[in-house]
Amino acid sequence: MKKYALMVALILLIAANGMAQTVGGVHPDVSPLQIGVGYTFVSFQEVPNTTLNGNGFNATAVYYKDWVGAEGDFTGAFASQAGKSTQLYFGGGGLRLRLPNTYSFEPWVHGVLGYTHLSPQPPFGSDQAFGYKVGGGIDLNPHRSRIGYRISADLFGSHFFRTYQLSPEVSVGIYLTLGHE
Repeated sequence: MKKYALMVALILLIAANGMAQTVGGVHPDVSPLQIGVGYTFVSFQEVPNTTLNGNGFNATAVYYKDWVGAEGDFTGAFASQAGKSTQLYFGGGGLRLRLPNTYSFEPWVHGVLGYTHLSPQPPFGSDQAFGYKVGGGIDLNPHRSRIGYRISADLFGSHFFRTYQLSPEVSVGIYLTLGHE
């Protein structure tokens, strides 16, 4: 549990550091900081012929400088395996590239590296592993307000049990834009 608290604290520190900095060269209508939460579905390919379909949540913080952003990402998914509850957690940081515009949608791609934890301790090996996400999405804000909608799809990769897992992940949620230049 201490590791999760440390990950969340690190993500919040990165976001707070981004809020404290001044931003030059950002279009006045484009906010430098976005905080998002949402629903996530992960089809985790644990080992060959064993798939966990997990439902959960995700939280992101992105600080933009023009079209490049520093991103913090946390995901928690919950599933059932052999009648027992299983949790999959991911926390990490990376880069997000967006196509900012004045329309009501904003497409983006990202890459995030981090730490993955599987609970309870699986019989196949360690419950901790390196993880990453690559993918993209679109932010929708039809009224150009501070609250918008986010849709994303990722390839979630990890390395548990001396094998690689490549698992699809889809998310829908909302985001809040904070601050303007």
